[in-house]
Amino acid sequence: MIRVTVVDAVRLEKQKISAVVLLDEVGHRALGIWIGEAEATMIDMGLSQTELPRPMTMNFMASILKAAGATLEEVRVETLKDEIFYATAKIRSGDTVNEIDARPSDAIALAVATGSPVFVAEEILEKCGIALPEGKTLHRIGKDAASRLTEDQLQEKQLETLDLAGPEMRFTMTREEYDRQFQHILRILMV
Repeated sequence: MIRVTVVDAVRLEKQKISAVVLLDEVGHRALGIWIGEAEATMIDMGLSQTELPRPMTMNFMASILKAAGATLEEVRVETLKDEIFYATAKIRSGDTVNEIDARPSDAIALAVATGSPVFVAEEILEKCGIALPEGKTLHRIGKDAASRLTEDQLQEKQLETLDLAGPEMRFTMTREEYDRQFQHILRILMV
């Protein structure tokens, strides 16, 4: 298992699709997992440490774990089957450890909310990871990155991202289409 950093949850409003971007800093590879808008919002809010008057679902789940004396030890994206990623959340309560099947988006959102590490299986990174160019890394597009871009540059980056035919495309995306579309997302985050 390779420890990864959750870089960003990128929402492409026009296409109504979202992806969480994970970075293997040691191997200099990026992995994108298409996720729902709600999960992208929760991950984004967790990464930006946005304070809300009421807890979001992942904050509520983190509070339940804490109240029960349990912790999220780690999240592992372990399997890719039929182009679907599968994750496991490792929960500890005292001496008891439970591994719970989860969608990667939910497990990653909870990991962000609790500050827990995220790991990805080497075979998944080998198959789906995209090598970054020499000397490049990824940064969150959040307010800091957006503030470095002029309005025109930001709009241009958003327009160049995806050109999917419609929302149904996200469920029938081929490996080649996935790679092409994720390359566009990487260009937004790459510095």
